[in-house]
Amino acid sequence: MSKIPSDITTAEAARQWLRVNGYSAEKTDALVAEWVNSSPAPAPVVEEAADEVVEEEEAPTSMWKSKKK
Repeated sequence: MSKIPSDITTAEAARQWLRVNGYSAEKTDALVAEWVNSSPAPAPVVEEAADEVVEEEEAPTSMWKSKKK
């Protein structure tokens, strides 16, 4: 099997990489098929919930107090 770089994640990208690196169309198709079948299934992407505490700011107090009548 060829040394397809680990940062390549799609069959189309692998096909492009092989063609750029001089593999024939037939060899590219065979290597991509082998690569797709031997690649482990990608791990599901799990987004972690952000536990952010949103604090409300208090309105600034005025140094001038309002007069009540």
